[in-house]
Amino acid sequence: MNNKISNSPSSPKIILDERERGEIRSAFDNLECDLSIETLDFGDYIVSSRCAIERKRGDDLVSSIFDTRFFQQLSKLKNVFQFPILIIESLEKTFRKFVKESSIYGALVYATYKMNIPIIPTKDAFETAKVIVEIAKLEQSKGYFPDIIPKIDKESLSEEITAKDQKYFLEGLVDVGDKKAQRFLDVLGNPLFTLHAISEAKVNYSKSGKPKNISGIIEGFKGIGGKFILRNQNLLNFSYSQSLKKKIKIREI
Repeated sequence: MNNKISNSPSSPKIILDERERGEIRSAFDNLECDLSIETLDFGDYIVSSRCAIERKRGDDLVSSIFDTRFFQQLSKLKNVFQFPILIIESLEKTFRKFVKESSIYGALVYATYKMNIPIIPTKDAFETAKVIVEIAKLEQSKGYFPDIIPKIDKESLSEEITAKDQKYFLEGLVDVGDKKAQRFLDVLGNPLFTLHAISEAKVNYSKSGKPKNISGIIEGFKGIGGKFILRNQNLLNFSYSQSLKKKIKIREI
């Protein structure tokens, strides 16, 4: 598929995923750009050979976090492009009564701090389109053009990861058996977000030094207490050389 909406020969070229429709597509009509519509395997917009953009509306951001699309899409983008960018449109639609803010902020912190993906907030589709055009202009003024559309290598995906593999991986954590690994996958979706949830969890202590509860993405998760969090955080964060020299000690709880 190769539909083009060309406003000017000198306009910046933007490749848009054909699944980006409706309000966002019409937002480009009044902007100077050469819009090429393709079916993309990575990202929603490609603006140069090294830069692609993932767009999330505030309401879609929540569902994509909890069904793990968020991390899968960003991981693919980062593996293919040198400068991936995340645009969050209408961020205020993200925070609803039934959604824990810590889960949303945890996912966004992970994207920026761990994955080094910048996040740009916009208020609506037209502002999103304007930002994309400006990024395209900047990239293409430096000589980087979106001439090549990367595709998924089907052969490299011939050996699929199974649910059994994911459970086996999580069972390598401290005090995680088959049932707990299954619960992590049911609630958090994949091993990557499970490790992130454990890493960012905070153990809250009383004045006497006793743990009261934990806070974070897995707050209230059955069977997860302070000792579990501390032991697994040490497992994930201690250097291998340190663990060889001496037994890792955790704070007494």
